[in-house]
Amino acid sequence: MTSKLALMGAHISRSKMGKLQAYLAQQNGISIDYGLIDGEILPDFNPEGCVKRLITEGYHGINVTHPYKQSVYPLVKSPLAEGHEKIGSYNTLRFTEDGILGANTDYSGFKQGYLYRRGDKSPGKVLVCGAGGVGRAIMFALAELGAGHLYISDINTAAAQAMSDLLVKHGHSASAVTPDEVKVLQNKVDGLVNCTALGMYGKPGTPFDLTALSSPEWAFDAVYVPLKTDFIKACESAGLQCVSGFDLWIFQGIDAYNLFFDASIAAAPALINEALSWLD
Repeated sequence: MTSKLALMGAHISRSKMGKLQAYLAQQNGISIDYGLIDGEILPDFNPEGCVKRLITEGYHGINVTHPYKQSVYPLVKSPLAEGHEKIGSYNTLRFTEDGILGANTDYSGFKQGYLYRRGDKSPGKVLVCGAGGVGRAIMFALAELGAGHLYISDINTAAAQAMSDLLVKHGHSASAVTPDEVKVLQNKVDGLVNCTALGMYGKPGTPFDLTALSSPEWAFDAVYVPLKTDFIKACESAGLQCVSGFDLWIFQGIDAYNLFFDASIAAAPALINEALSWLD
């Protein structure tokens, strides 16, 4: 039997998630049919209605990316993985007879990617730019990895404050800062994290001042296309240890597959190198 899966998002024509899911399935003797649902090019697209239609069409589940992770949250009956419900967004939905189950593998995937690159080193104090979408998952992951404090900046200052309030509610140390404060703060913290879309193909730029990277120890960029953004290049040149968007992508994609099919695939070096060869 072939399991029907898809990625739902916007501007996803370059995504390799389908290739990753198909590769993992093939390696494990599972047949899948994977499609792309790009809400940006579909007229009057409604993510909630789309999910309901996919269920009636017999889909096994979907990966969800920007900008629909929070839109699908109310549709989920129960979390696929313990603790994921607190994030307020889901990027993995599995359709069952008992209802829709959801997980946020950005959250679990980032933790694995961070540990893969930095071992047991504490994140320390971290400046995060971008409070929506993937940022929510990354900040919860950082807090649980032992971050001393999270400074949160977003061009939507209300979103930054809301995210700070949510983290504090869950017992973590966080505060909202304005975009104007980023340049000063970036050399008073241990880690720099970009969870904005800046740096993607077609969206040049970075929220940080790349000419002043003297103090931080490490950096993370959620962008993985291109594989090395200007931000990551500058951080590497300045001697920072970097966790890449690819690290997040590969670990969260494997987690999603495992949750779709009750599997336990690990990110072996051969698998990581294979997936790296697919990217620009």
